[in-house]
Amino acid sequence: MSATVVFAIAWGALILGHWANNEPATSTKQVLEMAFALIIIALLDQGETEPVAKGFAWLFLAAVLLSSKSILTGLAKVTGTGTAPAK
Repeated sequence: MSATVVFAIAWGALILGHWANNEPATSTKQVLEMAFALIIIALLDQGETEPVAKGFAWLFLAAVLLSSKSILTGLAKVTGTGTAPAK
């Protein structure tokens, strides 16, 4: 899978994470920043810099999925399967 596709999936997961946590899904600033980052990843995703682009894309996807405001934590709050707070 190319780095551009992985980064686009991460961006989608970021938007879904905001939505799942009842936050604004997108803003003009976020769209501009992510479009710029997607263009940079797409430019790096060819030739000798392809491994670097893939590394950045997979790191961004991991950061989005493991953040405290991710889609996974939003779904856990809704279903009640998250961990209980420490007493």
